[in-house]
Amino acid sequence: MAMRITTKMMQNTSLRNLNINKALQEKLTNQMSTGKKITRPSDDPVIAIRSLKLNSSLDKIDQYYEKNASDADSWIGLTLSSLSAVNEILTNDVRTNIISANNNYKEAEDRKAIIKNLQQAIEEIYSIGNADSAGRTIFTGYRTDMPLSLKADKTEKNVITEQLTNADINKFTFVRTGDLKSINEGNFRDKDTTEYKVNTEDIYRFRLSYDNVDITPKLDANGDPVKDADGNVVYESNVDIAFMKDAKVSGNSAVINTSSVTAVVSIDTTVLPNEAVFTIDNQEYRVKKGTSTATPPLPASVGNVNVSYEDDGTLKIVDNNNVPQETVTLGSSVTKDANGKSVVSLDDKFKTSLAISNYYPTGSDDNAYLSVVGENNANNITYVADTGELLLGANIQKRLSELSSDTELRITYEKTNWKKNDLDPVHYFYTERTTKGKNGNDKTVKYNENFLSDPSANGKQIIEYDIGNNQSIRVNTTADEVFTHDMGRDMKEVINMLNEYDDLEQCLNTVKDMIKSEKYDGEDLTKLEEHQKALEETMTRVGDKIKKRTQELIDDCDGYFERAQMAETDCGARGSRLDLIQNRLEMQQTNFGELVSENEDADYTDLVIQLKSIGMTYEAALSSISYVMQTSLLNFIK
Repeated sequence: MAMRITTKMMQNTSLRNLNINKALQEKLTNQMSTGKKITRPSDDPVIAIRSLKLNSSLDKIDQYYEKNASDADSWIGLTLSSLSAVNEILTNDVRTNIISANNNYKEAEDRKAIIKNLQQAIEEIYSIGNADSAGRTIFTGYRTDMPLSLKADKTEKNVITEQLTNADINKFTFVRTGDLKSINEGNFRDKDTTEYKVNTEDIYRFRLSYDNVDITPKLDANGDPVKDADGNVVYESNVDIAFMKDAKVSGNSAVINTSSVTAVVSIDTTVLPNEAVFTIDNQEYRVKKGTSTATPPLPASVGNVNVSYEDDGTLKIVDNNNVPQETVTLGSSVTKDANGKSVVSLDDKFKTSLAISNYYPTGSDDNAYLSVVGENNANNITYVADTGELLLGANIQKRLSELSSDTELRITYEKTNWKKNDLDPVHYFYTERTTKGKNGNDKTVKYNENFLSDPSANGKQIIEYDIGNNQSIRVNTTADEVFTHDMGRDMKEVINMLNEYDDLEQCLNTVKDMIKSEKYDGEDLTKLEEHQKALEETMTRVGDKIKKRTQELIDDCDGYFERAQMAETDCGARGSRLDLIQNRLEMQQTNFGELVSENEDADYTDLVIQLKSIGMTYEAALSSISYVMQTSLLNFIK
């Protein structure tokens, strides 16, 4: 079949070829201006796909190297410098001054210097605990917006639960000083103190993490403090000491016990409102929710025992057969399953609380410590608010010490008045904090509820940074690894002992000056001489206590130093590992950058040659086409 070629066809073909040439020239010009081989995926799908993969990998490496690893390096570096400063203070200030207190406590100027240095040292240590990285506190786990220690005094109610073991029971020396420290010219005749009444006692205690904890007087209808028959103020029971035991849960029942009562407890969900069932000595007793009335009543054979089923689902047995009184509690809940059937859940452990025998607002009253001394007080537990101590009578100490070493002991107490540099309890303990809500009403916020179910979780809020594919590194050191409450409490204890010695010395100097004045004779002089002997004897005993306690604290300081040094070593090891990872990331960043460049970047030399060739071709094409446009098909035929 013959094909007809027209002049228009020849012109169109020439223009199309010219445009193709021009398009290629434009493509090369774009590559020259952008420096890239392609500007859109359709230019070269293979390069585009490879570019996406390489750039994605490079972006990850950039994130790991320039942001994550860099931030981790900053965090770890600041932590290292902070831990180094803590170790230096513990070594050069704390330990040195405790050794000085052990040897040089007798001179007033030495005591003042030691007290000042210890106060500054512990303030500096806790201040270091507030170090932050880019506004994030580095020792407070996930709560990076909260400082470790308070930056100012405040009033805020906190209910704190400390989780301890019987290894936390410690023994200290109590020196009975009576009214010796208050003797002066106006009252020396009324003071009945002789050297024979000065005595020393070893007392067992739990020292709480805080001092100046709350103590609340009971009030009558008129708002006045209630007093006992001896005229002493009666206090509310706002502190609880208890130990935990396995509840032996089986299905919807559990076995709990006090020293004299064993009961199988369960909840009958078929009865509305629900009833708790207490089976004691194979006899079943029922108690409706929200009441403490057993049906039938408990028999005399079980002794003075009360059972109750609290509104919050707590099963409770109060056993008054023991001294001190025991109160056993087991938590429970009733929920509905998918079919609407009631399901009972019981806690794995139950709590046995021991009744507090005595409450004292201050430890300056010798009676607070004497309340647990001797056979008659062997079953007593005394709470001293300003010193933050639970004092244990001999039988109580023996009983708690006989518990297995892994038995959890819980002490719950309240603290409202806080001082600058106090460690915030939310970083260490299960805490219920009462604050004012936006509407002005009290609002309670609970922190660390998981601690109660898993005591080993205390303080372990680990922060890790991703610094590679399936690779992470821990950046933080938690407060409990370094900044313990015992540091501050130990320093305060040394300060208090030195102040006590100082008070006695000042009083002794007063008595000596009164004797030297020769203003007194007869019975007055005899009285002053008795006071002098008693004061000298007391100072000797307090001095012995200082030497004994500071010798123990030297070892404790070594423990604090080892603890902080271990944290510093661990942090340094993480820093060294991070350095190696950063070096590898830097090499990966360089290598992937070169691959991206090789895949995407245009070769300028090749582009110049191609553009020159295209330009020459374009000029030649223009010349040829101008001739074609002026010539018709007939001219070609001729």
